[in-house]
Amino acid sequence: MWHLPFFSCGGAEESSTEKTTYTLDVKASTLSWKGSKSADYAHTGTVGLKEGSIEMEGDKLVGGTFVIDMNNITVSDKELPADKKEILAGHLKDTAFFFTAKHPNITVKVNGYENGKLDAVITILGQDMKQSLPVNMKVSEKDASISGKFSLDVATLKLAGMEPDPKSGEKIQSKIDFELDLQLKK
Repeated sequence: MWHLPFFSCGGAEESSTEKTTYTLDVKASTLSWKGSKSADYAHTGTVGLKEGSIEMEGDKLVGGTFVIDMNNITVSDKELPADKKEILAGHLKDTAFFFTAKHPNITVKVNGYENGKLDAVITILGQDMKQSLPVNMKVSEKDASISGKFSLDVATLKLAGMEPDPKSGEKIQSKIDFELDLQLKK
């Protein structure tokens, strides 16, 4: 690795650090979700990760992007039969929720990592949501990992499927819980 010297106005020598890219191992990574109507009623599943990478400068995360494939959303509720899981997954893809025909992907732009928080902008349905996500990040010479549990409040997206039911008044909670386990290779 070469370090090229830079000189500031005062003439002091500083060294630059080479940037290193770590690429997402899609098959080894997972993103699980849990959406709730109440404390007693929730659905769970996973969302497919399409691609991604982070860029490190020395031991500092300086950027990255991840693409989530919303057409690859699954439902894993143990009590639901397979056909009901498919119906629910289809409903999450339709215009009431994530409208995957028009917005097949969610993009996560990573701006940095500090004090256990990932600074990110998540683009859902064409709308940007700035987030500070509590995660653990580990980086070695060969690989990196980002993992954590966090909630994302999607109320600002005004999803039709989260409006109160006209008959019962019941409403799906706007906070969606996530569990993230990203594995990346150099």
